[in-house]
Amino acid sequence: MQPPFQLRDFLKVFALSIALFAGFAALFAYVPQAADILGGFHPTVAFLIQYLIQFVVLFFPLWLFVVDKYSLTLADFGFKKVRPWLLIKTVLSSYLFYLAVSFIFATILYYAGLSLPGYQEQESYLPLFGYDAFGLTIAFLIVSIFAPLIEELFFRGFIYRTFTKTWPLWLASILTATLFALIHFQLQTFIPLFFLGLILNYTYQRTGSLWTSVAFHSLNNTIALAFDIYLYFHPELLDKLTF
Repeated sequence: MQPPFQLRDFLKVFALSIALFAGFAALFAYVPQAADILGGFHPTVAFLIQYLIQFVVLFFPLWLFVVDKYSLTLADFGFKKVRPWLLIKTVLSSYLFYLAVSFIFATILYYAGLSLPGYQEQESYLPLFGYDAFGLTIAFLIVSIFAPLIEELFFRGFIYRTFTKTWPLWLASILTATLFALIHFQLQTFIPLFFLGLILNYTYQRTGSLWTSVAFHSLNNTIALAFDIYLYFHPELLDKLTF
């Protein structure tokens, strides 16, 4: 079933999101008290406030111009039933492919002595949460559960499905993956995020259900978070992993 929203709806959402982002950025840049208030909180609380702001920046325009306009439900964004075996098979095979291609690409760059802009080490999210039990618990809830749900609804459920109504699948996938990589505001890791976006587009397209891309996204984030935590508590492993 084709979604009711159109490209013009995306343009309205995108324009208002950019305006809201610029407004919040100006607030923290020109009103020092705003940044000082965040600095007084536990790192996890400060992050949750910033995450709530990001949520408002993305989903207030989506609600205003799309959800309320068309009286939509989650099913209208692609949250449809999918056979469990198909979901598991798609997620696992896609994740193995993602790992294999990433490893081959990294190996080629290493032995060729090349360094590509946009293909650098991703910054750890742990300092944003803190390293105590409270911080690590919130990190898991955000990184492994809420972020996959929210990002997949916005990028695959809304943007990708809007683009596929306007352009061929390959172009819609490239454009969606580009926006997905840019919105993370980590240009040093643009290439891995872009490739991840392509894989997420495929997992949704393969089953026609957003639950598949959510499951893949959650699996990827959980493994990355677990590895990040393990490295923090076992820093000696970094020496063994260095080529």
